[in-house]
Amino acid sequence: MIDVTNIIPLDIHTDDVTDVACQGAHYDKVSGIWYTEPHELNGALREYVYDTNSFNIVAPYYLVITSKMHCWSCHQITRIHGVMFTRFMKKNQDGQGWQSVRRNSFLFHINSLPEEIKRNIKASNYYLDKSKTTGLRYWMNHCEICGERLGDYELFCVENDAFRLMTIEKLLRANIRKVNKLFVSTAGNPAEHTKTDIVRYLCDARFVMNAPA
Repeated sequence: MIDVTNIIPLDIHTDDVTDVACQGAHYDKVSGIWYTEPHELNGALREYVYDTNSFNIVAPYYLVITSKMHCWSCHQITRIHGVMFTRFMKKNQDGQGWQSVRRNSFLFHINSLPEEIKRNIKASNYYLDKSKTTGLRYWMNHCEICGERLGDYELFCVENDAFRLMTIEKLLRANIRKVNKLFVSTAGNPAEHTKTDIVRYLCDARFVMNAPA
């Protein structure tokens, strides 16, 4: 656990490691993230900072996994997109510190994304919308044929979901793209009428092998 309430994550590349370490940047070995604290931020480190005001999840890089499913409205095949990490940091629920995690995990119920990350995901049918069921506003998949909202709960949280329990065979057919850039976002914010509820925004990526025929 990083016992710091406010951190500033830094998008550091290999060639710059020596320089930023000398300028006071910190490195978390578990999550693989470089960061500094507000009172330590100086001119030399500012060029590595994303322009974002609030966030509760940070990863040193991310995987964009594009798979396919049948839309539950028009029943046509459409592409769907998921963001996956192998290591990351998440803010504690009490807001007083950060937890370092090294585990294959999908992120969902994403409320906000910096512009650069939106461009890197490169998915025209993945955009900010409001869930009819929960009232949450988050980045969600939409059917490429009929435009139906394909909410994150069904894709990540139910027994036969499309991503969390993706089979190895389906994973091999998916398009997996690694983006070697810092990922910063806000996820899991509840709808205005359910402020006290805790909204899930992470799940383990448990790729499974189909049983023999």
